[in-house]
Amino acid sequence: MTTLPTALQAVAAAENAAIYGYSLAGARLHDRTLKGAARADYDVHRAQLQAVTGWLADRAATPSAPPPVYELPQPISDDASATALLTRLEESTAAAYADLVAVATGDLRRAAALALQSAAVRESSWRKKSVPFPGLVGRLPG
Repeated sequence: MTTLPTALQAVAAAENAAIYGYSLAGARLHDRTLKGAARADYDVHRAQLQAVTGWLADRAATPSAPPPVYELPQPISDDASATALLTRLEESTAAAYADLVAVATGDLRRAAALALQSAAVRESSWRKKSVPFPGLVGRLPG
């Protein structure tokens, strides 16, 4: 089972990856509505990273440094490839928060559950449909 410090570090890493990905994908979106949504989601991820940094500091820890660059699953060249990346980033972020919910207690569990819910909403917005178990896509048996 994942430990609380490991889960918190994973959430910080997922938020850093989302910030990086949103900055890349947002720059390649041509549709103004999509670009505005990406900017708003980027801001949410920046705020969430600050919250996670605070959760780690409360436990006398600091987030691991993000890598200088991330490997993208595919080139980002248009609205479709950008939204595919944003969907994947939200899946990853939701998964990290789901793992945190599993090991956290009290107020931290509540905050992580709300962050998971927020990631699920963003994911469904980019995907244009919802999934049955946000944060567990591809992680359930069967």
